[in-house]
Amino acid sequence: MCPAGIQRKDGIQSEVTPAPQVALIIETSAIYGRRILAGVARYLRTHHRWSVFIEQHELGTPPPTWLTSGHWDGILSRPTDQAMARLFRRMKVPVVDLNDLYENLDLPWVGSDHVAIGTMGASHLLERGFRNFAFCGFAHELWSMQRFNGFCSAVSQNNVPISLYETPWRGPNVPRWDQDIEHIVKWLIALPKPAAIMACNDVRGLHVLDACSRAGLLVPEEVAVLGVDDEEIMCELCSPPLSSVAPNPEGIGYAAAELLDALMAGKRPRQLRIFVDPIRVFSRQSTDVMAVSDWAVASAARFMREQTLHGCRLTDVLQKVNVSRATLEKRFRKHLNRSPKQEMRRIKIERIKQLLVETDFTLERIAELSGFEHPEYMSVLFKRETGQTPGKYRNQFGERLRGRSPVL
Repeated sequence: MCPAGIQRKDGIQSEVTPAPQVALIIETSAIYGRRILAGVARYLRTHHRWSVFIEQHELGTPPPTWLTSGHWDGILSRPTDQAMARLFRRMKVPVVDLNDLYENLDLPWVGSDHVAIGTMGASHLLERGFRNFAFCGFAHELWSMQRFNGFCSAVSQNNVPISLYETPWRGPNVPRWDQDIEHIVKWLIALPKPAAIMACNDVRGLHVLDACSRAGLLVPEEVAVLGVDDEEIMCELCSPPLSSVAPNPEGIGYAAAELLDALMAGKRPRQLRIFVDPIRVFSRQSTDVMAVSDWAVASAARFMREQTLHGCRLTDVLQKVNVSRATLEKRFRKHLNRSPKQEMRRIKIERIKQLLVETDFTLERIAELSGFEHPEYMSVLFKRETGQTPGKYRNQFGERLRGRSPVL
């Protein structure tokens, strides 16, 4: 503990407020937990400090023995369950719950908006023209179920069926790994092709890609696969590299620290359940395809992806596919539910998002790399399409230490 006061050279006693003692019950073994901790650290760098207690452990490890033996001003907890929630209430200490496995624990909570993750994944696959959809998840897991619900909600608007494969992730009924893969192989073979599959996380995405290889299915031509979590090393190790929805664990850590700080100060925040949006889809080879039977649409869409950022105009596209503007417009709306111009604009907006998140380039440089002559027009278009200015989007999601999500 810090001393209650210090003696200045002039003899006047100066009061010093002790730093709050905060227990961080957050796994350090997985990248998701470490990113949450990075978000907490970012908050502390720009606000007053805490005296932090943490030890290395995995998610699911029982709470440390020192948790009940010390005096805490606040706790951030990832492995919270019903028993821990009851313990925290008996301790009468401010707690922010970060778990993804249980609902209704009657604690302030911050976490990923898993429904939004599923919706974002569905949108990515719909944009590529797929009409056959499937989801590979883990049974009886809240976060997997919520991602599936978001996926279904977005896909169902197009009146297409969805196939579901899931097996337990934990417990005595978990199938042997090789048997699970064989069942996925049979499931994949029976799906109508081309099929777009969203996996509940990158590990499940790896399972699907392995099963595709065993079944002799081409990825992404016959089966496109999308994961979640954007664990970059795992995604790049997959064959082919796995596209993935990136959640925002740094934003979770920042928002949780901000909320806990308010609770420890005796404030009453506006929100006690905070859902943090995902960032975007990081597209890799596993979904790099246009799943449309119309050769003109497929050829035009690929040409757009390759050339739009280099000053390509619609007249260049029409010359490439050798069809009239009216014909291409009609075919695009039939197969992709958008116009050729809207597709070119979508490609540019995705490029802007990528550069805002992954670089510290100026808006002038981003405009140049995104096919815009004037950064002012780029900013106007970006705000019209996303509801945010480029600067706000970068502050929220940039540099892998994502921006704050104000809660007070």
